[in-house]
Order: sequence, then structure tokens, then C-alpha cells
Amino acid sequence: MSFQAGSIFNQKSRPSIQSSREYESYTQSPIEDPGLSNRHSITESLKHPASIIDAARESEWMCDEDIKTDVLYPQYNSSNQKPDLTAFDAMVKEQARKLSCGTLRLTRTLSKQNQLYGDFAKNNNLNVDPDAFRFEMYSTKAIPQPTQRIQCLLTEEGRSLLDYTLKSTGWWFDALSPTDEEMRVLSKTLHIHPLTTEDIQAEEPREKVELFPNYTFVCFRSFDIDPYSELIRPYNFYILIFKEGLLTFHYKTSPHPEKVRQRIDNLKEHMLITPDWNSYALIDAITDSFAPTINQVEVEAISIDELSLVLRRSEQSDMLKRISRCRRRSTQLSRLLSSKLDVLKSLMKRYEDKSRDNLFFQSNMLTSDQEPSNPANDIAEKRSFTEVLLYLGDIQDHIVTMAQNVNHYDRSLYRAHTNYLAQVNLELTETYAKTNGVMNRLTFLATVFVPLTLVGGLWGMNVKVPGGDHVDLNYFYWILGGMALYCVFSMYLGKQAHIL
Repeated sequence: MSFQAGSIFNQKSRPSIQSSREYESYTQSPIEDPGLSNRHSITESLKHPASIIDAARESEWMCDEDIKTDVLYPQYNSSNQKPDLTAFDAMVKEQARKLSCGTLRLTRTLSKQNQLYGDFAKNNNLNVDPDAFRFEMYSTKAIPQPTQRIQCLLTEEGRSLLDYTLKSTGWWFDALSPTDEEMRVLSKTLHIHPLTTEDIQAEEPREKVELFPNYTFVCFRSFDIDPYSELIRPYNFYILIFKEGLLTFHYKTSPHPEKVRQRIDNLKEHMLITPDWNSYALIDAITDSFAPTINQVEVEAISIDELSLVLRRSEQSDMLKRISRCRRRSTQLSRLLSSKLDVLKSLMKRYEDKSRDNLFFQSNMLTSDQEPSNPANDIAEKRSFTEVLLYLGDIQDHIVTMAQNVNHYDRSLYRAHTNYLAQVNLELTETYAKTNGVMNRLTFLATVFVPLTLVGGLWGMNVKVPGGDHVDLNYFYWILGGMALYCVFSMYLGKQAHIL
């Protein structure tokens, strides 16, 4: 009985398919109210034409920047594996329309990150030459000029070069200090997640690896040395590894991309160049840039260690500055190198998983007696993953070695600093001992001559004194002899007490 009641309740609580369709058609169909429609038409007729245009623009903006799209974008599917140049054209047209109408604004995501990280967009182009080429498009298949450079992306030239580059295999798009609109266009075109866009625009300093369905995001730090203050100025490379190409961002002019492209040009005839190999080459170039600075720290540390105990006093004031400057640089290098090991471990884990998946896929193909559509490419791709894994292991060894060397130099500088301070303390102690000896002698001499001054003062008073009536010098010699005897006796006591 209870079962029947429950089934009846369930039947009543569930709307039928026909009723649900009727409900949807009822909710979606407009309500015919003559009075309401008349009032609406009267209100629309009373509106100013400018307000009608602004309302239309605002509604279009709200539709374009819907919060669901802003939060949940992108929805990944198979089409997200390829660039969407239609979105590029739409974004460029939308930007041109907003610039002409004066309604250009930031998206909600950018507004949110400005609140979190501050107004960083004003400082993006401080270290960039205004006449420099900010976008470099490279393709291993482009002949005779594999690298194309442009100043602005949101132009017809930028669109054509981007289309040509993305249609090729093994492309590399390098962006220097992209603006907010350029970053937004690239995010829509290449299906970049808003979190990645936010990290890039905020210049996130933490080195990390993040996996997304259609790309891998790597944040890797490099540095340059300020020619005026000789301080290390770190900056970030943001690397997005796609299946067909590589996308990099940085907000400071760097020589690393050009070195990597030259290396690729020398090797592309002898090996398969993949986006993963390009990312390895860029990371390797950044890692190798630490070597000259570490060698300078090594030479300076050895020099300081040898000279810390043999310098003259005139040179000791400069030694403390050298020790402080060298220790500060070694500390900065150690800080930059420490976080790179975690990034490399994450990347190596990713390529290990990819190699394992490829082996599993090949074993399944063999057991199912199916032949791959392109066995040569599959073998080359598997080999590239294995080679990149080996290359990353080599970079990891280099970073471990450099970190150990920097720590050793830091300990050497700490020991030299300690020896220098010990030597300074020893010299100060010797100086204090000499000063104390001189002060003891002066105090003893003052103690000796104060009674003599008293005797001379007593006999020098302008009153009647003993011996004043005698015209000979007997009293004078007796007094002078007594003073001399007192001085000799006092000197003897001072010698016995090791005061003199």
C-alpha cells in the first residue's frame, strides 16, 4: 500500500514531457498586454536618440561580456585545439568600433585582477623601446625568412602574419609587453584560460607549471643586471606549450628568444623540432644565462677569501663593501635557482606521463592488429618526448650544480666575512691595548708630578716660608734633591708594577 502511494506521489510530482514543453513555450512566449505594450511604445518614443544608441551599445556590451562567458570561458572541446581567427577578426572589429564610439572598457576579469594586483597596466611598457618589434612570429617551415616581426598585432599585417604562422607546423609566437586588448585577442584566438591571462597580465612572479586541456602553462624566471647599480633585476617568461606551436610572453627585452631561434635554425635540418623541444631550448637558454654571473661570483668569492686576512688598513674599508655586494648577489641567485627545480620536476613528470601513454597506446595498437595512420610521425613524437625528458634532466643537473656552487660561494663569503670581522676586532683590541698603556703611563706620570707641583706651589707663595731668610741656596738644593729622590722612587715602583 505504501509502495503504491509512493508511486502515485512520484507520478504527481513529476511533470510529463508534454507539460514541460508547454511550460517552456509558455515561459518563452511574450505576454500580450495591450496596456503594457502601449506604455512601452510611448516610453520608447519619448527617449532621446542618443540614449537609445547608448542603450543598444550597452546591451551589446553586456551580451558580449556575459558573466557566464567571463567565468566559465573557455568550454573546451575538440575545436579548441586549433586557433580561432574568426574570434580574432571579431575582437579587432569590436575594438575598432569601441574606439570610434569612445566606449572601450576592460572586461570584468581584467577589472577584477586590477583590484587584486593593482594598476599594473601602466608599467608594462616602461622597459620597451617604442620603435621595437614587439611581436615575433617564427616557423621552422618558413623559407627563406622564418622570423617575421611586427610592432602592432591588431592590424591587417598582424592578422595575415598570424594566420600564416599558425597554419604552419612548429610555430612560435613571441609577444613582448602585450597590451590588454592584444592579450584579450590572443586569449580568445588561442583559447587561453582566463586564469592564465590573469597571471600573465599581473606578471605573476612565482615559477610554476599548470596543465590545461589544450596547452601547458609554464612560468620561468630570468634576469638581467642593471648597468648602473649592478643589481639583479628578475623578470618572467610565460610559456604556453600547445600541440602545434609555442606561445611566449615577457615584459622585458631579452636576448634568449633570438638565441633559441638561431639554435633551431642550425638543428632543424637534423632533427624534428617540436613545441616541447622549443620550450626546452628556451628554458635551457635561460638557465645558461646564470653561468657567467655565477662565475663572476666565484672569482669574487675566491678573491675575497684570499685577501680578507692580508689587506692593509687603507684597503679594509672597501673589503666590507665587496663582501656585502657579493653576498647579496649570491643570495639573489640562490633564490632564483631554488624554485626552478620544482618547475623542472613538474615538466619531467608531464613528459614521463606522455611517454607512458604513448607506450600504452602503441601496445594497444599492436594487440588490436591496427596500424597507425602515420607511424613515422608517431615514432618521431614518442622519440621527441623521450629526448625532451632527457634534456630536461640535463637542465636539472645543471641547476642543481649551480645551486650547490652558489651555496658553496655563499658559505665562503660568510667565512671570509667572519674572518674579516675577526681581524678587525683583533686590530681594534690591539689598538685599545696600546691606548690603555699610554693612558696608564700618563696617569702614573700625573700621579708622580702632582705632589711636586704641590711642593713647588707651597714654597712659591708670596708669604714668609721656611728658608726665606737665608741668602744661600741650601734650602733650594735640599728641596730639589727631595723631589728628584721622590721621582726616582716613583719610577722604580712603576717599573715593578709594569706600568712604565
